[in-house]
Amino acid sequence: MAISLGGCMFYVPPEELGGLFSDRNAMILNDEGEQEGMAWLSPVKASKKQDLTALIQDRLFVVSCRDLHALLSGKREGITVREYHADRAG
Repeated sequence: MAISLGGCMFYVPPEELGGLFSDRNAMILNDEGEQEGMAWLSPVKASKKQDLTALIQDRLFVVSCRDLHALLSGKREGITVREYHADRAG
């Protein structure tokens, strides 16, 4: 899975994706294969995990699980990644 942010590409390797669904974090890599951050499934204002949260270069990004499942099942080729800001979350 590739994430395009501000003209830079970041990747969650295929071997890491399975870990997301077993309560493990996944590594996010840059073009050179170096770790740039972590991704995990997390709830937002709910007990059920409904968002993929990614910490990349000290910035938080969020993708809904609905969009994530559509991407992984092949129903969509791209999804919107939003930067999370605590002051705007309310």
